[in-house]
Amino acid sequence: MRKVTRIIVMAVMLCFAFAAVLSGCGSKAGQEAAGTTEPAAASTAAASSVEETSKPKDVKFSFWANAAEQKNFEFAVAGIEKKYPDVKVILQGYPTSDEFWAAVPTAIAAGVGPDVIGFSDEGNSDYMVNGVLEPLDDLISQVGMDKGKFVPTLLNGWTYDGKLYGIPYDTSTSMLCINADMWAKAGLKDYPKTMDELKTAAKALTKGEVKGICINLFNFHITQYTHAFGGDWGNGATIDTKENAAGLQFIADLFKEGLAITPQQLSASWDGEAFAKGKAAISTGGPWYIGYTKDANKDMKMVGVPIPMAAMQAQSAYSHGLSITKMSQNKPGAMKLIDYMTRDEAQNAEIESVGYVPSVQSLIPNYIKSAPDYMKTIMDNMAVNGKAFAYPPETKGFDADLTKGMQDICLKSNSKLTVEQLLKDLQEKYGPKK
Repeated sequence: MRKVTRIIVMAVMLCFAFAAVLSGCGSKAGQEAAGTTEPAAASTAAASSVEETSKPKDVKFSFWANAAEQKNFEFAVAGIEKKYPDVKVILQGYPTSDEFWAAVPTAIAAGVGPDVIGFSDEGNSDYMVNGVLEPLDDLISQVGMDKGKFVPTLLNGWTYDGKLYGIPYDTSTSMLCINADMWAKAGLKDYPKTMDELKTAAKALTKGEVKGICINLFNFHITQYTHAFGGDWGNGATIDTKENAAGLQFIADLFKEGLAITPQQLSASWDGEAFAKGKAAISTGGPWYIGYTKDANKDMKMVGVPIPMAAMQAQSAYSHGLSITKMSQNKPGAMKLIDYMTRDEAQNAEIESVGYVPSVQSLIPNYIKSAPDYMKTIMDNMAVNGKAFAYPPETKGFDADLTKGMQDICLKSNSKLTVEQLLKDLQEKYGPKK
């Protein structure tokens, strides 16, 4: 879903530069023409201007959504004219993230893109770093929005260089998903709170064809371990650190000791499938596991606990958010739309319509009422110890190289690659250019 390439971003940036030149020329031409305008014509122009400002101005909002999410967005914008009569919303939905990323960046580069885009902070580094998005801090003040109502750790995922580039409209997090029946049959009691306890449990749970832990070797799952060991990708600035190395080495050791397995090795399409089929007793996942395992294996009893700690307690805090494009010609109107879409009524509605967790902290208890009991602990921990992914700007390439390197280290018995060398290579390729 997060398919942004460096080429597209550069195309967008070139478009901005070109647009700026045209804007400057247009402004000069307008000043020269103004000097030859007759008084009567000026009066007519002024009257026309007043009439135009009284009409609502378009705000185009682009997003991807399934049928339920589409209806949720329609509800979120319904009635905006009552609060903001100067805003007319144009919804531009795409059925898949692939179609969204194929169309929207191209439209932005052509100067006909949306005013507001809805997407995940897993792929926002490119857009924040390269100036595709508008900083929201001043605009937030203009509409009187209280950004303090949102989960603070979520805002971190939309912040770069001290500026805020997106407002979260939902909440997601990570957790350790455990097959409670397997746990009990292995004679285990308290769920793991540390990585050492997790490894001990994995040994007890590895029996026959069942492995203790399923680890899908790509950035989301790998980051759960690097965070636990005190690591952070730092938007590319802190890839090569001893903390990240410790997290990667912990994963490598689990594989070398025969305690972990990938979903691909189990002929499963993703980690949730392997977990639901009982081929692994533990997996890193998130709230989406709740509904999936209920449908895939109604007899399974799953429990979620916070990601165990090593050097620190940490779990992912991330969200889908609403951002304003730099090219937008109606930024004040776009900010009014974001303010309206994150009102309490819309936040509560998304709990029922699509099962989202609200991003407004005071409303999360409304979600917890209908969620499994353990979700309160998960959400409370996320609010305090949540960390943003902070992937490098070239996220897609970073993920591919990180995955390839870890597969080499974890799955090849004759691999000469070390986690230290992998991180050094990734830092040189994806870190800030000197």
